[in-house]
Amino acid sequence: MKLNLLVGLTLLMIGNVVTRVEAEPVNYSQCGWVKDCAIAVNKKEPVKEVTKSVTPATSSEKVESTTQLSEQLPNGKESTVAVLTATSQGRASILKSSGNSISQLTTPTDSNGNPLFRATRSGPSYLGIGANFGVTGGSDLGGTSFAIISKLGLTDIVSVRPSVLILRDFATILIPVTYDFAPQQLISDFQFSPYLGGGVAINTGSNSSVGVLVTGGVDIPLSSRFTINVAANLAFLRTTDLGILVGLGYNF
Repeated sequence: MKLNLLVGLTLLMIGNVVTRVEAEPVNYSQCGWVKDCAIAVNKKEPVKEVTKSVTPATSSEKVESTTQLSEQLPNGKESTVAVLTATSQGRASILKSSGNSISQLTTPTDSNGNPLFRATRSGPSYLGIGANFGVTGGSDLGGTSFAIISKLGLTDIVSVRPSVLILRDFATILIPVTYDFAPQQLISDFQFSPYLGGGVAINTGSNSSVGVLVTGGVDIPLSSRFTINVAANLAFLRTTDLGILVGLGYNF
């Protein structure tokens, strides 16, 4: 009887142990759909650690290290760091190249890179357009015509101011050399720079002729980029021609 009681107690203890083992919940969150966690752990690839030095690297070395990082990742996946680095470098190169496409008007230079023309004491050199209003004469200077104007500084006080007056199918060319005076100021916000000079006038077309030119005028600074020019030109061609020229020049 004692033996039967001992066997019964032993079986009862074994049954309780088995019940606890079977009742223990299985955590599927780490194993996914694989019920056997031991098999799932064995199938996982070992995680590779990526070590990088803290020393500064050049741009080429950064690209190389990024490439190595993407190669070390398993299952052919590309690193997010590598993608972001490649994207930023691409945008940086676009911004760098876009700046090269911007062009602007610069001062003409010689073969050594020195400026051909300069600012005089009356103001900067300029190139622009305007209109001529004739007072008397038979050339374009004596009539109403479209004008291309310019001021090219040679020294601090001397400029050459070529102009072309265009009317119908012929033109009148004015090439004066002027003495530029210092800027004058009548009121606080108004400043002008007078000049006087002389040169040659060339009338083209069927009544072509060449004569002496006398000129005088003022340059009025409108802004750092623009100058207003008002000039009176008197030329002795086949007739005595007088015109008033008003123009707007772009400074350089």
